[in-house]
Amino acid sequence: MNIHLRPICLGDVDHIMSWINRPEVTRNFAVISRKITREQELAFLANMIASETDRLYAICSNDGTYLGNAGIHKIYWPAKNGRLGIVVGNIKAHGKGVGSAALRALCKLGFNDLGLHKLWIIHFRDNQRMNHMATQLGFQQEGILRDEYFHNGRYHDMVRLSLLSTDPIHSDPDGKSA
Repeated sequence: MNIHLRPICLGDVDHIMSWINRPEVTRNFAVISRKITREQELAFLANMIASETDRLYAICSNDGTYLGNAGIHKIYWPAKNGRLGIVVGNIKAHGKGVGSAALRALCKLGFNDLGLHKLWIIHFRDNQRMNHMATQLGFQQEGILRDEYFHNGRYHDMVRLSLLSTDPIHSDPDGKSA
């Protein structure tokens, strides 16, 4: 699916509220452990927009339909690295390549526009979808962090993967190259 990323804005809050409290969408986000209110989400968005170390984007289809969020977080400017995160909030867009396209677009933004050297992802060990998307693009596993997060009453191992600006970006599952 063809998508584009645009900077997030406060006006996106109602789109976000349509999925932020749906466990089937946010199950892979360890930081979401309680219901999020509209006011909390507006405060979060305002912080993201003002942040020097985070870049948050809306994932949109070519016709402008909001599909989810993608971000580069925890940017450490001295080392030029940042953590990637993606959520496809629009259930109708699940399984259509939106996540892969957003990951590819984030890498291009991070390397080309922000001048970062390293982009990394951390995901639950059993999140095979994210692992597949990242490795298809060329991310390399750096390690497994044992019992790294406590979420839903138990500890979870996390997998960390990274891609360097000097690494080749591989073709996505649809056969398109970077």
